[in-house]
Amino acid sequence: MTFESIAAARHSVRDFLPDPVPQDVIRKCVRIAQSAPSWVNAQEWKVYVAQGETLEGIRREFIAKGAEQGHSDVPVAHRESWSEAAQKRMAAVGELLAAKGLAEAMGAVQAPLFNAPAVAFFTMPRNASSWAMLDMGGFYQTFMLALTAEGYGSIPAYAFVKFPEVVRKYLPITDDEQIVVGVGFGKPSDAPINSLREARPELDSILSIKG
Repeated sequence: MTFESIAAARHSVRDFLPDPVPQDVIRKCVRIAQSAPSWVNAQEWKVYVAQGETLEGIRREFIAKGAEQGHSDVPVAHRESWSEAAQKRMAAVGELLAAKGLAEAMGAVQAPLFNAPAVAFFTMPRNASSWAMLDMGGFYQTFMLALTAEGYGSIPAYAFVKFPEVVRKYLPITDDEQIVVGVGFGKPSDAPINSLREARPELDSILSIKG
């Protein structure tokens, strides 16, 4: 696969098969992710992967909390605080779900953590520089691209980190680390929710080149 085809193939998978992901695949993809750029070479990132009984414990507690208000380590901005363009794109996803009859399915897959057989939780120190968040974005994106190249699907989602105290109960994440993002991964199922593809803006609407 070319890099372009890998990047194009990666999309958010919202329902997975129960097949476990081999540890050698996980280790390879994290090792590749370490090639991501890092501001002043700080590399302020760690990865904690939950699978098997560990993940099932987290999943059970998340399901039990149901629609309880989440409180992730990284504050979540209210939709109205995003730009007008961003709000329109958010609304477009809701309209697409309604048009495909998938709105209910979208709600149903989040509490059980998209049925992912493995979840990677990415952390960095609470006192890290704000620039480290840029590094984190590159790190977990590289991880997901590596998974794609290995034939696995993935999804980064708030649903994985909305109850950080539950995650810390099962994983050795210290209080001085903030859980930034969770990425569920595994083999995609054939559930209709996986047919969802969000559109991207026309290139010229976001790119300006001046010679």
